[in-house]
Amino acid sequence: MVWRRPARHAERMRLRFVEDRRTLLWAFVLFPLGPALALWRPSLLPWLVPLLVYCSYLSGVLTHNHNHCAVFHARAANTAYSAWLSVFYGFPIFSWIPTHNQNHHRFRNGDGDITATARHAAKDSLLAALSYPLASSRYQLPALAGFVRTAFQTSSARASRIVLEGAALLLGHAAVLLFSVYLHGLATGALVYFVALGVPALLGTYWMMLTNYLQHVGCDATSEHDHSRNFVSPFWNWFVFDNGYHTVHHEQPGQHWSRYRALHEARAKQIAPELNPGTLLGFMLIRYFTRAGARARLANAVAVP
Repeated sequence: MVWRRPARHAERMRLRFVEDRRTLLWAFVLFPLGPALALWRPSLLPWLVPLLVYCSYLSGVLTHNHNHCAVFHARAANTAYSAWLSVFYGFPIFSWIPTHNQNHHRFRNGDGDITATARHAAKDSLLAALSYPLASSRYQLPALAGFVRTAFQTSSARASRIVLEGAALLLGHAAVLLFSVYLHGLATGALVYFVALGVPALLGTYWMMLTNYLQHVGCDATSEHDHSRNFVSPFWNWFVFDNGYHTVHHEQPGQHWSRYRALHEARAKQIAPELNPGTLLGFMLIRYFTRAGARARLANAVAVP
């Protein structure tokens, strides 16, 4: 008699796209590496800050990618992976569904988009960009609360996911905090937890909303080709899993992230050149700290609807 269960188990854990081997390497090795090293030797914390900030940003990128195109074939594996990501993202990742999938992708920063950049400020500025995530969080709360309420009233599967991701987030952080205090005492242990895991997780949603602002501010939501801004540097995109290609993502949100570059290159000439800068950080420096950037902000200022 042939024992087939391990084969079925392997099939359930099979990746949908081979490129997500790197995704899992980042999620299961790089994400916990910073907190683990800090717990092992708190004196390493200052040196770990660049890694912690990078992983904080990538926690949002990987949750966004998984939200649009699941990593595994099996639902159970995807559910467990979602719970794991929630710990590092700092919020249960089901939250992308009502605010991002069902609203932002429908209205694309135009009328009806609860996260529209123009809703926050009539004119683009560095202050508007940096404060947008805080305002956007407030705008998204009613949609998020409604989604949770409906899930518990009508869908046991969605309600279970909400509970699992919330429990993973709370228990994961509590466990790291308690273990850190056990190893290093109350003051040092609490500091290690907050710097290595607490604050990076708290910033995960902030980075994603700031990125959304920069991807859309000053763009024409009604345009067929110019509704989004792309950051097209191959170097930048390798580190952010091609998250810079935003136009094609809006048009084909179910596509895997590894397909974005080819899709973008096929239609890049149809997009206004100024909407294809190199990197997100370079765009911010030019837009908010140079005269050319100031002129561009004045040229594409939009009124609050």
